[in-house]
Amino acid sequence: MGLFGAFRAGDTDAFDQLIAKNYVQHNPQAGNGLEAVKAFFAQVGPIDVEVHRVIAEGDLVAVHSHYRTLNMAGVDIFRVGNDGKFIEHWDVLQPVAETTASGNDMFSQLS
Repeated sequence: MGLFGAFRAGDTDAFDQLIAKNYVQHNPQAGNGLEAVKAFFAQVGPIDVEVHRVIAEGDLVAVHSHYRTLNMAGVDIFRVGNDGKFIEHWDVLQPVAETTASGNDMFSQLS
């Protein structure tokens, strides 16, 4: 299912296989640790999220997404441990703009 599939399904039990118990969170609205992440997303519920880009280098993975439920554009950066579980997270979110000065939306790309 993957982490973003778990977000869409609201399946916090899936986090046990995806997130380390000692997970470090840099989002100021969420606490450290697997149980804190599960509690945070249990409160939020399912999130309609569309992943647009995934970039990986070394133990870091960046994901550019449209959080449709929240009408937010986001970039999540995860550090992945040797066991494949997420061990650290940073994110930035901003409202999706209805119009832009450039005429480009926040998710399209040049051909």
